[in-house]
Amino acid sequence: MRKIVSRPDPYVLPELPMPVHIRSAGYNEAEFGWSEFEPKEEKPFVQLFWCIQGAGEIQLADRTVILHAGETFHHLPHEDHRHRSCDPGHEWRYCWFTLDGSAAEAFIEAYGYPREAVYSGECPMNLFLELEMLVRKHTPYAQRHALSVAAEILALAGGTDDSKPNEGLVKRFLVLANESRRDPGATVEVLARKLGVHRTTLNAHFRAAMGLTPGMHLDRLRLQHALSLLRETDMSVKEVAEHAGFANVSYFCKLVGKATGRSPREYRSSVRKTE
Repeated sequence: MRKIVSRPDPYVLPELPMPVHIRSAGYNEAEFGWSEFEPKEEKPFVQLFWCIQGAGEIQLADRTVILHAGETFHHLPHEDHRHRSCDPGHEWRYCWFTLDGSAAEAFIEAYGYPREAVYSGECPMNLFLELEMLVRKHTPYAQRHALSVAAEILALAGGTDDSKPNEGLVKRFLVLANESRRDPGATVEVLARKLGVHRTTLNAHFRAAMGLTPGMHLDRLRLQHALSLLRETDMSVKEVAEHAGFANVSYFCKLVGKATGRSPREYRSSVRKTE
């Protein structure tokens, strides 16, 4: 079930002709399973989403973006998008507004935000409420004021000087990597796609926060488990590699050699001799 708490008619255009104007604004609550997968239609406006709780999946023509609490995302004019609630444990709650006019695309792109989920912090719900009230008035003053409020929201979407925009993404990757470490198909690219970001974005944020790449972290998780299997079981080297999540046995042997100075068989033998 979907609950629209407030929403002006997005197809009623303002009377004052401006190159950029706020078309509509609102706040949504959606239970798990709700979706707005309508037939494709042209949507000639910019739309900004700011997630408050839960998670939402925004499907574009070429990719899918997952939006979590504290994250924002915007789509551009004439870009088909559909969205749904995708967190079984929580309602998806989010604020949004649409930006229209001949200069709308240039206006939002001037902020330099990437075309992916961006960690922006706590949603300024008071500003969205003020924006929604202004849009309803349909007066020249309200239209001008609404644009200034939207600009303030967009400024906040970039985070503050002391904020940590990569923290949420890094934490989610750590959890997902731990859950997926035994799956050989769980590459960094696959996990990044599940998180709704590009692999290079995940790599940059993770390296900045942790001092190593996501791939190195996955290798460490898998290697720790593999060394434990070598010590405690009689599995073959190939079986150990597969069970630990390594898709390539040669690569696994190389990592063991780098970490221990021995081949997997030599490592197993040396450990058991000391017991």
